[in-house]
Amino acid sequence: MPGYSKPGAATSTASATADAAKSGAAAADKGVVETVPAISDAGGPQLKSFAYEWLKDEEGERRLQVVALAKEQVRAYVEARARAKILPKPAGAAGTRPASSGKTAAAAPAKTTAKTKDPILENEQMKTFDVWTTNQPVIVYSAEAHMPPPAAGSPHSDVDAELQYSILLVVYPDIYNNLHKIYAGVTDKFHLDLTPRLELIDAVDADGDGRGELLFRETSDGGTGWVIYRPTADKLWRMFDSLKPE
Repeated sequence: MPGYSKPGAATSTASATADAAKSGAAAADKGVVETVPAISDAGGPQLKSFAYEWLKDEEGERRLQVVALAKEQVRAYVEARARAKILPKPAGAAGTRPASSGKTAAAAPAKTTAKTKDPILENEQMKTFDVWTTNQPVIVYSAEAHMPPPAAGSPHSDVDAELQYSILLVVYPDIYNNLHKIYAGVTDKFHLDLTPRLELIDAVDADGDGRGELLFRETSDGGTGWVIYRPTADKLWRMFDSLKPE
């Protein structure tokens, strides 16, 4: 009957429980107990996706614009580094004057600088998010780049064709349908102290306000860490940087 048991049943149950406890203790002694910390918040923000859904044929047009802008940024970076390598011509020896022939020398023709070729982009990645939840696409584009080798027989170039560059762009289309830059970063292995390399992880709601922030893996001369940026209309505002905690 419910609520009743046969005589001796309680004793046997207690004995079985004690035996099970002994077996469990013995198993615990043989194995390694792993402790895993966990944090839970019953009142935290609801998980949501910030992925942006493109209209038909719209993404391809935007990609062409973004790739053209990325090539422009890499080319400008390479040209700036090449100019930094050019040393000024040494002045004439002190106390010496050039010989005069009595004729006015014709002005030397201006030296024309060949236009830098477009870089070759590889490992391209373009992700688009609605971080402001206004149906406004924010595009995050990244790629590796290198310059094409000079043509056979061409004069010496200051551009290093074997050097690898990384480019990260964060842009959005403005009211005129043009790309507005929030961030443009080009770097190489020799200048990570000036511009770290950023690799997009995802868009996350880091502070629980319902809007998205961008989480990156950051590589600088000081090591590798994590950084969270909040996209604003004109720049990326740094919220957290594991390499430079404040």
